[in-house]
Amino acid sequence: MEECWPEIGWHLLQIRKNPTTTIDDVRKAFQRVKEKPHNPGLAQAFYRETFETATPIEVHRNRVRGGELQGEILRLQTKVTEIERSKNELNPLLKTAAPEYRTTVQEEIRRRQETLDQLQSEINRLTIEGRDLDKKSLDQETYVYSSELLDYLRSRGRYAVNPQSVANALAGLPRMAWRQSHLRCSPMPLNEPRLHYQVLEVISKMWKRRRGASKEALTEFFKIQLPKLPKKLGYTRDFLLGNFRDLRLAIEESLGTKHEDGEAPYLLTSIFMRNTRNQKSPLEAMLAEQEKIL
Repeated sequence: MEECWPEIGWHLLQIRKNPTTTIDDVRKAFQRVKEKPHNPGLAQAFYRETFETATPIEVHRNRVRGGELQGEILRLQTKVTEIERSKNELNPLLKTAAPEYRTTVQEEIRRRQETLDQLQSEINRLTIEGRDLDKKSLDQETYVYSSELLDYLRSRGRYAVNPQSVANALAGLPRMAWRQSHLRCSPMPLNEPRLHYQVLEVISKMWKRRRGASKEALTEFFKIQLPKLPKKLGYTRDFLLGNFRDLRLAIEESLGTKHEDGEAPYLLTSIFMRNTRNQKSPLEAMLAEQEKIL
């Protein structure tokens, strides 16, 4: 969740502020990270283009049924293998059995083939049912995740809109509602925030103190202020200082990108992190090295 927060965080905050938003707005927020090169994790359920109204109980029931179907298919496939083997063992008897037994052997081979055909027909039916149920379950999961997150974002009071709290609300889905999930997950020890979120936090705080809005003014502001960051930030501080060229280019690109008021630090962080991931040519690597803040 923290890795995609620069892309979705601002939009989730706007959903909380706007009482007229729908589950479509929630799903659109996550579309922005669909192509990002990281494990989608909890975001995966929001990527589907279709959904079907359902409750967590219904989703769980369908998932259980899906597991039962897979178990039944495996059982029938094992039976098919056994009957095929026994049928193949009878084929040589057509040549070696005494004439008076050949009709009996042929009849048994025919009977076993009929059984195989029936089993395969049942396997095909169950496979189709399982495939349809899987699609239905995925569509239902999309609805449950989207509607539960929307309900969470509309809640007030102690439920913050940040990666940890949102992840706690989503972790138990679709087996349970978000309140139960949040209640169960909140006591768990917190992990160290990931780099993406720490960078966003730093840039957001610095953005509030910026002076001037031009490319030159912003670049100079960050160039002066970044070395003043407390050393307790550790790798996050080193990362920003060591990738200043990527940040400078991100500032230039973000200023030319249409965005809402207040969204700027999120957009800037997203572009900056993308720049750091992109493979650099030898020339770009040299220029990046030259612009490091030492």
